[in-house]
Amino acid sequence: MLHALKHVISGMIYGHKATSDRYVAWLRKQGVRIGSHVHLYTPWSIKIDTQRPWMIEIGNNVHITADCSILQHDYSWSVIQHLTGEVLGACGKVHIGNNVFIGQKTVVLRGTEIGDNTIIGAGSVVVGRLEGNAVYAGVPARKISNLDTFIAKRRTQQIIEATQLVEEYKAVYKQFPSKEILREFFWLFEQRASNVALNPVFQKVHELDDNKERSTQAFMKSHPQFDNYESFLAYIKEHDNSNIV
Repeated sequence: MLHALKHVISGMIYGHKATSDRYVAWLRKQGVRIGSHVHLYTPWSIKIDTQRPWMIEIGNNVHITADCSILQHDYSWSVIQHLTGEVLGACGKVHIGNNVFIGQKTVVLRGTEIGDNTIIGAGSVVVGRLEGNAVYAGVPARKISNLDTFIAKRRTQQIIEATQLVEEYKAVYKQFPSKEILREFFWLFEQRASNVALNPVFQKVHELDDNKERSTQAFMKSHPQFDNYESFLAYIKEHDNSNIV
């Protein structure tokens, strides 16, 4: 009941921006072309320019985080008008491809094209054409890595970051966390067994954006670094950060 009440209050305060689904539905009604599995995190803080909604296209499996802005026009021509009297409009289509992550406080400017399979770091200003299968960051956003290199790096960082997560949790709460807290790192220790159901929390991670089959197949083909969660905790007890490689 409390959850339902919060939902009602949120709707009263934020209206069509109260939830990701409501904001996406509203944007579609305005004319913004939006694919499936588009997630707007803290949607009330996200600003998508709807002055000309048909000028924005967002693909499938796109994650847009807090305080981002997507613009398809600007008002810079007001300065020119004051100087010369000319009205020189400024507008450009924004295309965001499939499987894109846009970090917090990123601004996507008019005329921008973002290719498929792209990661954009927080606080970036994006303008022009960004080729796909790459990682971008900065002002203006520049390519900092191809996606294959980034994936390889993320694989090597899993045990380091999971260890830090557990150590800091213990420092704050004076106990080790349950394994469900490591919902993004369970591949390190969860066993692969076709006859044993995966922990429901971890199963939900596999099911994100209709990835269940893809993630399950990759999971079953991979090998955990530890026999179980207890073995992972034992490893942490025996090593400090300076010894982790």
